[in-house]
Formats: sequence, structure tokens, C-alpha cells
Amino acid sequence: MLTTIAVALITAVFGPIAVAWAKKKFDTSTPTNPVDEAIEMNSLVDEQLEVILDELVCDRVWAAQFHNGGHFYPTGKSIQKFSIFFEKLSPGINPLQQNFQNVPVSLFPKAMSELYKVGEIAVPNKDEENYGLKSFADPYGAQSYYLIALNDLHDRFIGVLCIDYSRSHKLSKEEWIFIRQKAGVIGTLLDEYLNKTK
Repeated sequence: MLTTIAVALITAVFGPIAVAWAKKKFDTSTPTNPVDEAIEMNSLVDEQLEVILDELVCDRVWAAQFHNGGHFYPTGKSIQKFSIFFEKLSPGINPLQQNFQNVPVSLFPKAMSELYKVGEIAVPNKDEENYGLKSFADPYGAQSYYLIALNDLHDRFIGVLCIDYSRSHKLSKEEWIFIRQKAGVIGTLLDEYLNKTK
């Protein structure tokens, strides 16, 4: 009887340890490093923004992502915010990325609603826009700007891609096709990164 109890105890305690050791010892897959993954994804998105900047000869291109920015009291419901995570600039253009971190989505209800429903906002002339973005663009010298929704592979709205010019510029049909393709690529890159299993 004592032998049976001893065997059961040894099996219960040392069995899982032995299995974990064997898995670790014989696992040939490379462990994932979250920093490595982030750097790789950031580089890929940065390359896409660089291509957009060069191809469209714009002054600034940035991408923002939605995230949970805390919780409402007392319900604990998530506060939806966005932050600009990526930005590429032409020489002499001031960055805006550092000023747009943890911005509540509620500050731009008309623009966010339009992006959610239609997927695009075109403002060839900032003086004629009616989405409440003029105060967003004026301090940074944007005269024309274009926002495109970034969607994941399940067509969920996960962020915004923006192209702006310090001069008036109306995107051509070919430029729209190009930027829509790039928005699809960037949305896919972000989706793959965010949903990658560890």
C-alpha cells in the first residue's frame, strides 16, 4: 500500500516536471520575442509609409491605431482612444505624432463616424472641410488631407491612415487606387501582428 502511494505521489509531482523538461529539451522551434516581432512589424509599416510619401509626393503620412485608454467610472467600460504610432515626413515638416497620443475617439465624432461608415475622408481644401478636423490640421500647416480607414482581415475598423499636403492637392483616380491598396497592406500588417499567437 505504501509503495502504491509513493508511486502515485512521485508520478503526480515529478510527472509534469518531466513532461515540461522533455518539451523544452526537444522543442526545435525558435521562441518568439515580442520586441523582435514589434521591430519587424514597425519596419514593415515604416517602409509602406516611406513608399506612400515618395509616390504621392506628400508632406506627411501617418497611421494611428485604436486602443483601450482606460475605463469609465463606475461601470468599468473601456474608453476608446487612438494614438499615432507611425509617421513619415518630408524635409522641413514638423511632426505631429508626439501631440496625438491617447486621444479620445469622442473628440472627433463626425470624422470617426464618416471613416467608420464610408472608409474615407477627402479634404482637398482645408477651408471647405466640415468634419471638425481643421483645428487638427491648422497648427501643422496641412492644406489638403486624406484619411482612409485601416481595417483588419475581418473588416473591423482598427485605425486611420492620413496623407497630408502643405499645399492644395486633389488626389487623382490613380492616387486613390494606390493609397487604398497601401491602406489594405498596412491594415493587414497590423492585423497579423496584433493577432499573432505567442
